[in-house]
Amino acid sequence: MKNSPPKIILYDGCTYEQALTIISDRKLRQCEAAPKPVVAICIHDDAALIAFKIRFFEATVFLDETALFSPAETRAVEAYISENNLESSVTRTDLLAMRFYDTDDQRGFEAEAGFSTAIHTACTELE
Repeated sequence: MKNSPPKIILYDGCTYEQALTIISDRKLRQCEAAPKPVVAICIHDDAALIAFKIRFFEATVFLDETALFSPAETRAVEAYISENNLESSVTRTDLLAMRFYDTDDQRGFEAEAGFSTAIHTACTELE
């Protein structure tokens, strides 16, 4: 089944290189991996989370206490964390972003990678 527009799914625990190997081995033609990771920042302090949301509201997708942002925002977010001494209040995770144009390729990718769950997001731009 075709996805229009393509479905963008984020995965934890799979690198860009691993994704390319899976795509090649399974001969998947209706998907692509983003070369740069989407960064997820989990903010453990409520006051820091509110301040972070105010600062990055337009450039970030928030899922509860986790902020997802594009690779283009990485430098600004890291500077903000450093300037505000939030290193001990945050956990950073790099996520692989995959764009699927077909659900069969998505299922094939997930079966090969061994994923039972994925982080879905509504973002449309990864670069």
